[in-house]
Amino acid sequence: MQISIKQQIKAALFVMLAITLLLGVVKFIQIRRAIADAARFAPPPEAVTVVKVSTTAWRDTFQTVGSFAAIKGATLGTQESGNVVRVSFESGDRVTEGQVLLELDRSVEEANLQGALARLELAKQNLARAQTLKSQSALSLANYEDAQAKVKQAEAEVRSIRGVIERKTIVAPFSGRAGIRAVNVGQYVNAGTPLVPLYSVDPIHFNFSVPQQVAPALRDAAENVSIAVDAFPNQTFKGAVTAVNRNINEITRAIEVQATIPNQREDLLPGMFGEVQIELGVAKEIIAVPVSSVEYAPYGNSVYVIERSKSDKGDEITSVRQQIVGLGNKRGDFVAVTSGLKAGDEVVTLGAFKLRPGAQVVIRADQSAPATLQPDVKNS
Repeated sequence: MQISIKQQIKAALFVMLAITLLLGVVKFIQIRRAIADAARFAPPPEAVTVVKVSTTAWRDTFQTVGSFAAIKGATLGTQESGNVVRVSFESGDRVTEGQVLLELDRSVEEANLQGALARLELAKQNLARAQTLKSQSALSLANYEDAQAKVKQAEAEVRSIRGVIERKTIVAPFSGRAGIRAVNVGQYVNAGTPLVPLYSVDPIHFNFSVPQQVAPALRDAAENVSIAVDAFPNQTFKGAVTAVNRNINEITRAIEVQATIPNQREDLLPGMFGEVQIELGVAKEIIAVPVSSVEYAPYGNSVYVIERSKSDKGDEITSVRQQIVGLGNKRGDFVAVTSGLKAGDEVVTLGAFKLRPGAQVVIRADQSAPATLQPDVKNS
């Protein structure tokens, strides 16, 4: 019996459909099996470091910027003109109060002084003779008073010349360190010419301003001033508030404040910029965590908190929970947490960037962050 072409086509279609259904069933089973395997797959735990948070006393702080100024500072000059005959210091030398730094030629003034002294001596002798004659009623009162006036005039002339001589000798008005001198021996200088800057910088002032609402708390902050300087990134300089202006600026509504900072090594220089932090008010109990623990985001800042549980087999599981927190002041490498945590919580410090809520972790206790408020700052 011959099979028609139509029947052959139907048979071929049936075979193809059967093969397609079989392949579909096999593929469906494979996909179901892959989904089940993926559901059972758990990524390996991430290694993290943690710190157990606790309450600590922390005062409110106020931060602003300012600049350093010398306790004493002046650019020395001369009130007289003349040639420089002696320079007794080098640029950068430390000088003491009263030390002679520079002398101008005073030979003319010294010669004039000798003539003035001679005229004074003569005037005194004439006055002595006038007194003798007056006691004998042989000299009029007018001539006697003229002799007296000539003595006073000669004395004034002597004092004037001596003053010029003294002004041609430049002495250090206070102890400090000289800057770069702008004069050399043999040079002619005019009156008022700047000669050398002189600064006393140990201790040194730091000037800044604060809003008027902060001013009442400055009394309690007198011994709690910390200053950071870009030139010394690993140091803070401690000092105290020593002066507060008695008036408030009517434009900025700020009050000028001056702190005094020890500066034995003279690292800090006048005009240097710095950022000051002042502790204000009464110490409060707060929770502080390392800044590295916080994930900053527009919708809310968060940290990862360690949670421990048991599996169905009784094994301990260590995982993390993402916790939204409120943040306060920052100090050093730590930031205050105002809400979201309680004392005793374990917070991830290093490795938080690779975590997700519910992720399992392995705690590396040997790398745990030290529980200090300023771990990366060396106090000067």
